[in-house]
Amino acid sequence: MVPNPAGKHVIPTRVEELNKLESKILKDLDPDKLSDLSEVLYAFNNYKVGPMDGFYMAVEVVSGTKWCVGQLCADRAKPLKLFEDQLFDTPEAAQKAAGKMKDEAEQN
Repeated sequence: MVPNPAGKHVIPTRVEELNKLESKILKDLDPDKLSDLSEVLYAFNNYKVGPMDGFYMAVEVVSGTKWCVGQLCADRAKPLKLFEDQLFDTPEAAQKAAGKMKDEAEQN
C-alpha cells in the first residue's frame, strides 16, 4: 500500500447510517460528485469529518410541496444531514427554521 503524500488529507467516513429521508434524496445522485463535494467540505471544515457548524439550509424533499432543514456534512457517505422532524410546507418556512438553527448554534 502506498502511503498518502505528505500534507495530503484523506477524508474518512463516519459509520452513521442515512435516515429514510436522506436515503430518498441521495439515492439518485452521482456518488462520484458527492465524493468530490465531500472532499471540498472536508477542507472547508478544517479537515474534520462530520456536520459543519452553521451550514444549515432548506432542502426540497417532495417536489413543490415539502421542504426540510438540512446541514452540510464533511463525510463521503453522508454529505447532507436532513432533519426529518423539521418539515415545512414552504421553502421560506424551512429557510427561517434553518436560520434559527444557525443562530442557536452560533450562541452555543
